[in-house]
Amino acid sequence: MAQTLKQKTIGAIIWNLLDRGGQQVLQMAMVIVVANILCPDDYALVAMLAIFTAVGNLVVESGFGAALIQRHDADDRHYSSVFWFNLAMSSALYLLLLGCSPWIAAYFGEPQLVALSAVVFLSLPLNATMLIQTTLLNKQIRFRHLAKVNLAAMLVSSLAAIVMALCGCGVWTLAWQPVILAGVKSGLLWTTNRWRPQCYFSMAIIRDLFGFASSLLLSGLLNVVFINVYSLVIPRLYPKRELGLFTQGNKICDPIVSLVYGSIQNATYPIFSNIQNQHDRLINAYRKSIRFTSFLTFPLLIGGVMVAPALFRLLFKSEWWDAIPFFQLLCMGGCFTVLTAINNNFIKVSGRSSGILRIEIIKMALTAVSIALLARESVLAMVAGLMAVRGVVHLINIYYTQRYTGYGMWAQLCDTVPYLLLAIVMAAAVWSVGLVVDKPWLLLPLQIVAGAAVYTLLAYATGSKILKDAIRLLLKKETL
Repeated sequence: MAQTLKQKTIGAIIWNLLDRGGQQVLQMAMVIVVANILCPDDYALVAMLAIFTAVGNLVVESGFGAALIQRHDADDRHYSSVFWFNLAMSSALYLLLLGCSPWIAAYFGEPQLVALSAVVFLSLPLNATMLIQTTLLNKQIRFRHLAKVNLAAMLVSSLAAIVMALCGCGVWTLAWQPVILAGVKSGLLWTTNRWRPQCYFSMAIIRDLFGFASSLLLSGLLNVVFINVYSLVIPRLYPKRELGLFTQGNKICDPIVSLVYGSIQNATYPIFSNIQNQHDRLINAYRKSIRFTSFLTFPLLIGGVMVAPALFRLLFKSEWWDAIPFFQLLCMGGCFTVLTAINNNFIKVSGRSSGILRIEIIKMALTAVSIALLARESVLAMVAGLMAVRGVVHLINIYYTQRYTGYGMWAQLCDTVPYLLLAIVMAAAVWSVGLVVDKPWLLLPLQIVAGAAVYTLLAYATGSKILKDAIRLLLKKETL
């Protein structure tokens, strides 16, 4: 039985990695083409609205998806109630944000934000229409079906964005792309999934689910503010070009972080929820997932730091090269982000969502201090300070993981640090390639090949069980 769980967990992770990886490849291709047509100021304008969209989406979801997955007795009454509630909330939020758009535009001193808001915020009701469909597929561990939908939607929206950019649509390209993505994804989910909402709504069910979800919602809101605080601070203190450069660095880094974190979170949460009452089995399974996370995270993100100069010089026009240090800092902070998020997922499975809220409150306090001390020094100094905050928060997160689950600090460090050391050796190998090659078109592929080869050989030589399990599963072509 333990072997079956291991294979199911690793298999689910791999399916999600294929899903996320495919999406990120398509998105990266779109970002490269569009960025070489548009300018940093265009990205800055849409980035100013990012925090409002993120908060809106979080309020709409309200942690209900996680609550429905965690609850074993959820039925059509629960799903229908959440569906109608979210649809009403998202529509109300769209109208509210649209009404507030003049004040948002006045805050940033950008009148064009009023018109952009009418398009950008459309993603809120569209995302609400597919929450239950996505939740059911995750709960049923139907990741193959979800992957097909996600990849098709990303392909359509990416092609649409490229066409719009080539046709001279400018900043409207960035405004419409996520709306098209949400619309296509929702349409595909509704045409390929049999579930339909009943004409039923119970506020009692909403209140019951919200008892679990409320802490997740509040912690999520704090996390969203933390992630998007740059869009509020940078345009007020510095030219908006700086926000555009940061945004572009984040757009290149975020796919790497999302690839690992999103895949593992989506795969493991429903599986671990099914064994939440089997403590020893849960701990054992989670240790395997954290090792797998570390195995993927450290080489990808530390490798990203090393290849950044060659990557940007090869793929982007010189106007974007100033985004390199932002990308490097975000990659370093991303190592902590992924591990912290995975631990939060574990705490959530244990039913202690209030602990996640405490961590987020601490994180926001440290963020406020960091911004107050460094914001006026430079944008890079502020970003570096916030990445340091992520490191401190991860240590606090490990403490809470130990307190709530028994997965101790020493055990977690033993599960993660070996892969960090392997990644550092790999980074040295990648750096050494740059000493003998200076042409970006040759340097980047050589660095990637050298890094992948060195890390894989080191992992195999040191007897990495995670590597062997993944290879074995892929060779057997086992599926869920």
